[in-house]
Amino acid sequence: MGKGLHNNPDNPEDKRGPKPLSPEDKKVHTNNNGAKEPDKEANIGPLELLSRLRQKARELPASSGVYLMKDKDGKILYVGKAKLLPNRVSSYFHKSLPSARISLMVSKVTDFEVVVTTTEKEALLLENSLIKKLRPRFNVILRDDKTYPSLRLSVTEPFPRLEIVRRPLKDGSIIYGPFPSATALKESLKLVNKLFPLRRCRTPDVKKITRPCLNYQMGLCVAPCRPDYTQEEYKVVTDNVRRFFKGEFADLLKSLEDTMQTHVDRYEFEAAALIRDRLYDLRATLERQVVENFGDKNIDVWDLAIKDGFTGAALVSVRQGAVTGCQPIVADGASLEDNPDSSTILLALMGQYYSEKNPPPQEILLPKLPQSNDLLLFTEFLSSLSGKKVALIAPKRGDKLKLLAMAAENARLSLEERLASLTKTSGAMAEIQSRLRLPKLPRRLECFDLAHLQGEAATCGMVVMEEGDLKKSAYRRFKIKEAKGGDDYAGMREVIKRRFAHSDKEKWPWPDLLLLDGGKGQIQAALKAFSDLNLTPPSIAGITKDREHGGPDRIFLPGRKNPADLNPGSLGLLILQKLRDEAHRFSRSYHHNLRKKKALSSLFADIKGLGPARLKALDKGFESLEALFAATDEEIRKVAPVNQEILTQIRSRLEGHLKTP
Repeated sequence: MGKGLHNNPDNPEDKRGPKPLSPEDKKVHTNNNGAKEPDKEANIGPLELLSRLRQKARELPASSGVYLMKDKDGKILYVGKAKLLPNRVSSYFHKSLPSARISLMVSKVTDFEVVVTTTEKEALLLENSLIKKLRPRFNVILRDDKTYPSLRLSVTEPFPRLEIVRRPLKDGSIIYGPFPSATALKESLKLVNKLFPLRRCRTPDVKKITRPCLNYQMGLCVAPCRPDYTQEEYKVVTDNVRRFFKGEFADLLKSLEDTMQTHVDRYEFEAAALIRDRLYDLRATLERQVVENFGDKNIDVWDLAIKDGFTGAALVSVRQGAVTGCQPIVADGASLEDNPDSSTILLALMGQYYSEKNPPPQEILLPKLPQSNDLLLFTEFLSSLSGKKVALIAPKRGDKLKLLAMAAENARLSLEERLASLTKTSGAMAEIQSRLRLPKLPRRLECFDLAHLQGEAATCGMVVMEEGDLKKSAYRRFKIKEAKGGDDYAGMREVIKRRFAHSDKEKWPWPDLLLLDGGKGQIQAALKAFSDLNLTPPSIAGITKDREHGGPDRIFLPGRKNPADLNPGSLGLLILQKLRDEAHRFSRSYHHNLRKKKALSSLFADIKGLGPARLKALDKGFESLEALFAATDEEIRKVAPVNQEILTQIRSRLEGHLKTP
């Protein structure tokens, strides 16, 4: 039975975060009258199952709590909260239901669990915690969307810079965004670069640059490449950037004024004049952005758009009276409530968006307020996250209504962009289905590519695409163990057998299309692997370049002599090429890592003082032997602390190895 986690709502001083419910406060309920549970294995009809579930729901204790709907495999389909569990849960198991979506969910339910709570607020906390953790299919899920552009401040570098990214890496950098418009983002970056002269060069070690570039001469860069410029001085600039994006304008203005005064006291009048000009530009920018009658308030504005079963939302942020950004909010699923455009969808998204680490502001504007009970409950919930009173408001006139209109327009635009992207992807998948004669529209595609150097360090990479997007969490890499070096067909057969021997289709779901980097030989090797496993293979295709005639990529299918007819430049072919290129990159990366590790071991194994731990550190710290050879002594010592004698031996052996043809 599932166990929930929640915060203690009755103790405002409890800052320890989620903790297990105590036995007195929590009861995981199955059937309090000992009635027989619905047998998932029994061959019973849908009406009888519905009756059993309804009876089980009626026997629940008359208490608040959280319920978890489960399918025949025990997977959680939906998590909800209830003021009275019997009333709420039993309402799902009637012959007539208010919406097709609820009917679809209930048709898959074979059982449910409940967690009894002492208060309705406790149920709300537990519901939010479980939704974030389990991400049930039929709940409205706040999704991280990586197609909109964001700004990345690379604070992990000694001298950070701002850059536009679409797929931010989890490398410790600070991400601002996403932004609904690439054009608006570029304008914002242009403004920030004008106000705060961060470096724009991509050189990893700016101190290796011999002289400042033209941006320094124009006052657009502080030139951290100068020998006398320190990281402490640069940190002042990056701190101001962070204040700007946080909306801490009063602190930002004071910081710039203090810096200007410091230059004046040192008689550095040219530098002081530059700061003065930036202060003027910043004040002018803030005056244009500040909305009338807001003073120094912090406000979030939410609105949503619904079309064709898809939901899009937007969040406009006002900090210290100035609009600091508009963020598109992408949601999966739709509300199971009777009214699909109700404020309950926004409440579900807000519950997942805000947290103790990301508390709500003092005011939140919505197009429509929820029912009084939900309004009171959610206001208490948000106030507990903030530590201050939070007000939910549905404006009817004035500047706040204009902000709401801005959020509504951005929600509409983000939803239209998403639908356009889905339409484009669906068209490409429909083309692939038609040209490759697939039984259904492909939603999950897997691609395999082998990599080796004359049989050495043979590897294979598996990459996955779902709904047109690369799913990196599903990538897998294989080290060839049995096949002899250089035998690509035996290697492919081995990898396919190892991949499809997995019976856990939750973690290893089968693809609608299995794509191989290669032609007919690779296809036959894969088919032999399925024959060895006594499994019916999924749809298979091979993609290969026309090396003989220098033509476009060709797609081969089992049992067909000629390649499939996919037009050069078509969306379908571009999708398959993108998948193949990603598999090529992924497999080559693993192959090079293995070769590098083997080379490090063989080159440096007998160097005294360079043991396994330091070899491992060098392997992780440098992407190639060439990068290690080009690194300075100080850079090497940061990765693996070694003395000068060991460094000399490392460089000597690398030089001999890299010069060997």
